[in-house]
Amino acid sequence: MLNSVRNISISKAICLLLGVSIVFFRFLYPPVTVLSWDVFGYYLYLPAKFIYKDIGLHDLSWVKAILEKYQPSDTLYQVYSIPQGGYVIKYSIGLAILNAPAFFFANMHAAKLGYPADGFSLPYQYAYAISGLIYTIIGMFMLRKILKEYVNETTTGIVILLIVLGTNYFQLTAFDGMLSHNYLFTLYTFIVWYTIRWHQAPKAKYAVLLGLFMGLTILTRPTEMVCLLIPLLWGIYDIKSLQAKWKQVCSNWSHLVLLVLALFIAGLPQLVYWKSVTGHWFYYSYRNPGEGFEFLHPFILEVLFGFRKGWLIYTPLMGLALAGLYILYIKQRAAFWASLVYFLVNLWVVSSWTCWWYAGGSFSQRALLSSYVLLSLPLAYLINQVREWKSVYIAGISILVLFLLLLNVFQTWQWVHGIIDKTRMTRAYYFASFGKTSLKDIDRSLLLIDRTQEEMQPSDTINLICHQLAFHSYEESSGIPGKLIMDTAFTGKHSLELNKASAFAPGVDIAYKDLTNKEYAWIRISAMVYPADSAKNISASLVASFEYKGGSYKYKAESITNGKYLLLPYHWTKVSFDFLTPEIRSTEDRLKVYAWLQGGSRLLIDDFKVEKWEPKE
Repeated sequence: MLNSVRNISISKAICLLLGVSIVFFRFLYPPVTVLSWDVFGYYLYLPAKFIYKDIGLHDLSWVKAILEKYQPSDTLYQVYSIPQGGYVIKYSIGLAILNAPAFFFANMHAAKLGYPADGFSLPYQYAYAISGLIYTIIGMFMLRKILKEYVNETTTGIVILLIVLGTNYFQLTAFDGMLSHNYLFTLYTFIVWYTIRWHQAPKAKYAVLLGLFMGLTILTRPTEMVCLLIPLLWGIYDIKSLQAKWKQVCSNWSHLVLLVLALFIAGLPQLVYWKSVTGHWFYYSYRNPGEGFEFLHPFILEVLFGFRKGWLIYTPLMGLALAGLYILYIKQRAAFWASLVYFLVNLWVVSSWTCWWYAGGSFSQRALLSSYVLLSLPLAYLINQVREWKSVYIAGISILVLFLLLLNVFQTWQWVHGIIDKTRMTRAYYFASFGKTSLKDIDRSLLLIDRTQEEMQPSDTINLICHQLAFHSYEESSGIPGKLIMDTAFTGKHSLELNKASAFAPGVDIAYKDLTNKEYAWIRISAMVYPADSAKNISASLVASFEYKGGSYKYKAESITNGKYLLLPYHWTKVSFDFLTPEIRSTEDRLKVYAWLQGGSRLLIDDFKVEKWEPKE
């Protein structure tokens, strides 16, 4: 036993110690609600199919019961209704497949342990968390195998230590290990490993496994199809190597067929799901108009250097990996172009998502985590190069690296304790919070606005300036749809009648670029309303909506009959509400404000006012 401990390699010991550390921190905060938010959507396939026998989500009563009991999400944004009836799950099926063993294990034992076998009780939460940890540890050991193909034990151990503790890998495995990025990191280690193995000694089994792992990767996150670039470009660095690669592929053309077949088989479950639920083999399920890809206008600078979630701001150690690309080019060109092109294309794709900070609670840029597998190679070659320098230079670089590692650990602690805010960071707040273990309220005023607010507070108006966008008194009929009523008005002589034939009263229709050039604006909407028959029969709302190409992605309606207002027939009542502009997708997105009569025969409206309150500076 003692000899076995003595013979354990440095890199393997580091992997074991890091694995134990990640497990410790994972259970330091018990995983009792891991099946929540986005993870809830990725996971929903399993209970829907195997417990509730409702993969098409035709009966949402069980889903609503789960939402009420376990509160995994405030809203059911993870699914969308479809014309055929039922709902389609927004997220792809890959994570459900990867975590199926954990689900089945929990499902077999939940009732025996005294918990409901409903897919979300404690055994399922723990099983899912343990599954994530298993994939994490596998990923670390696979990364070790890759690195040992190129560098020695010591350098391998150092690189793994830096990747795990010096980057957001630690946060995404120990605290957010249920998100797809943890799994993708491990899948990429298999892709790179079998790419290396096939190029060293082409075998059919390597091609099949490569196809399966690439298929699972794409199935987990469709944008990861950029992984296809890795085996495609591996080993190519000049004309001679391109010719050799082409000859190798032609000599083993059956391997390419097997790879494509394995890739297709891995992706088949998603196609079958879409076909069975929507009637189409391919279906775009990301239907929120407020987010999408803008490939011609990527947010590259924000992704790299933005203080909200900028990769090199919060994970500066990876700047050393980028610097190491030059040394990789000099010493290992067979891996250089595949690594560089994959990283650049992946960065472009990641940066093209309009919600470039990837809304959610992760630390730094989680969408770039899978890139670390390939970036570990230039980092390793940089470390090897530094080890050949003079002692004084080695000491200087070592101090820098140690500082960056400790900074990452400390900032991860700040993230855990809410000092680094999970979504609202700014440059001013970053420097105000740098190195601190506690903050004052005045510091938190430097954060981006809290978009969960429903109403503008009186204290907010101190730093805001008000402008009137529209005021409709209906004293002139020009351009006003509907019927003007004379002698029944709150002010002046006229009001506007809403009825079944004319149910809408427009207030504002304006592009964001014409609304404000600031980060946000509050919209205050008010009107006087007058039920011209029984108030009990009236159903009406003031509405504000933000739209991208006609699709609404933030919608709020203030009902005049919700009990908040004392609505009486033949009496004027003031109705008002506040609306905070959302994170816009484009400055062309439009704000629309209107009144809407949904039920009842006649409602009069007067003094319909729309104001904007925007920051003074």
